[in-house]
Amino acid sequence: MPVLPSGVTVRRIGPGDAASLNALARTDNVFDQDPATERWGALTPDGARDFLSDPSVLFWLAEADGQVVGFLHCYVQRRRSSGPWAELLLMEMGTHADWRRRGIGRGMVAAMEAWMKENGVAEVWVPANTYAAGFYRKCGFVADEGEILVKELH
Repeated sequence: MPVLPSGVTVRRIGPGDAASLNALARTDNVFDQDPATERWGALTPDGARDFLSDPSVLFWLAEADGQVVGFLHCYVQRRRSSGPWAELLLMEMGTHADWRRRGIGRGMVAAMEAWMKENGVAEVWVPANTYAAGFYRKCGFVADEGEILVKELH
């Protein structure tokens, strides 16, 4: 497992951590490539609890002295074919702008990989933004065939 900076811990959060999830939403723009982006906004307390209660949601926080310095959010996708029972889709990940390049991202990926090993999940996918692709490659991700396409309904 990568060495985290002194005082930084990574933990998976659950339904009892709805307040922590919503606290992250108040500053989530500082975890983006461009901290000038708009914040996403918090869920209602019940919405945050429901989100974290969903068995397909995996969410880790990296924390230092009670401050969130990183997060990683995945979905468990069950498979319809033989082989491993599921795979992960890494939906979003961020490290606070003041805490980058200290091993926090790698530490969160390592926590996700430990969960995968414990739960018999052998594969994780990430629809990486162009600016993040180098980080994921350094963590062992490789390009797959095909493209990720998006369609937004209005």
